[in-house]
Amino acid sequence: MPAVAPSSRALCSLTLLAALSASASAQAQTQTPAAQLPSGARVVEAQRHIVAAMTAFRAHDYSTAIHEFELSYRAAPDADVWYNLARARELSNDYEGAVGDYQRYLRDKVDPPDRADVERTIRSLQSLMEHQAAASRRQAEGSQVRFELARRDARLFLDGQELPAGEAGVARRIATGDHAVRVTAPGAQEWDARVRVRTGEVATVFAAPAPATRYETRPAGHVTSIVLACLGAASLGTAGYFAIRAAGQDCAACDAQVTQSNRSDIFLGVGAGLAVGAAVAFFVERASGGTVRVASP
Repeated sequence: MPAVAPSSRALCSLTLLAALSASASAQAQTQTPAAQLPSGARVVEAQRHIVAAMTAFRAHDYSTAIHEFELSYRAAPDADVWYNLARARELSNDYEGAVGDYQRYLRDKVDPPDRADVERTIRSLQSLMEHQAAASRRQAEGSQVRFELARRDARLFLDGQELPAGEAGVARRIATGDHAVRVTAPGAQEWDARVRVRTGEVATVFAAPAPATRYETRPAGHVTSIVLACLGAASLGTAGYFAIRAAGQDCAACDAQVTQSNRSDIFLGVGAGLAVGAAVAFFVERASGGTVRVASP
């Protein structure tokens, strides 16, 4: 910023206006034409506007200050007023107007002592103006989003609406704010995310759904139950064999018949026990089946 403060510029303007007022009075007394000098009444009016402008400036009411500075210049032109106008416009973010007033100050001021500072301020404001123009262009272009998908067969959903397959890799206009994105693909987990798009920016979303994991429940083998069932069947068959032999004896309750009958009873009991064990083993093995992770196709 220039080294000279706006208040000093206003005081300088007031001093100059006071000198012009005295000169105007002297010219009136000698009846000498004063075409190049403002009249005393206009000088007084300019002083009044300068005071009002500086009061508003110190109160940060830059709009009023600009208006009063303009009225002061109309009443009694003074190069220093251009500087004060430029400062007020600069602080009110009117950079274009401030640059114009600074340039008028350098044009009208005779050998300005702060030329280098003012020129540096002008360059700084022009840079700010370029940034403002670029931001305005970005805002006019609107917000955009571009989707990059790791799989060509993926389906893309934006805020619940499916987008055409050709949307991948192409920037598209979108409203500023948060948006829900969902990507699905065969044999892959569903990919969900939220993307925040800012004004004038292009947001890029890269979606790579992870392979889905499948699980299958596989029952355990019925080895024990089958073995027990086979042994039980053999025991029952043997019991039947001895029962037939006992019935075939010609004697009644003789030792041979009793022996065969006892053997039949023993194998019958063993067979029944094995059959019950086979049934129990079958249900136990059925309940002990495990869940196995299967890779996706």
